[in-house]
Amino acid sequence: MSSIGTARHFQPRGTPGDVCRDHNRAALATVVAAEARRKGYGPRLSDEQIDECAALAGRRPPSARSRAAIRAALRPPLSAADAPEKVAAAVFDALPSHPVRVVGRDGREYFLVPLPATG
Repeated sequence: MSSIGTARHFQPRGTPGDVCRDHNRAALATVVAAEARRKGYGPRLSDEQIDECAALAGRRPPSARSRAAIRAALRPPLSAADAPEKVAAAVFDALPSHPVRVVGRDGREYFLVPLPATG
């Protein structure tokens, strides 16, 4: 099991705490959502299932806001075939702390994680 690290390793000194928390939430969501994908869970997974996946990932039960980010990361993936408007809506609705699941042309799935560039 690898560490997700924390925003303090990526963000400049003095970055506001809320920006760092959003960064950390998005990163945590991908770790738990990856476990959920392995278990076959989708965006409607229960709090108990999220807790199960968090434990598998070596994490504590997440907060309500982190649960929402995990569920968002499990929405159906976007692909290159999706309309630009759908992609834009998914990306901008995900900010500031919800990953967006995408599927590449090769069929591999990825999580796009919003990393704050400004505080």
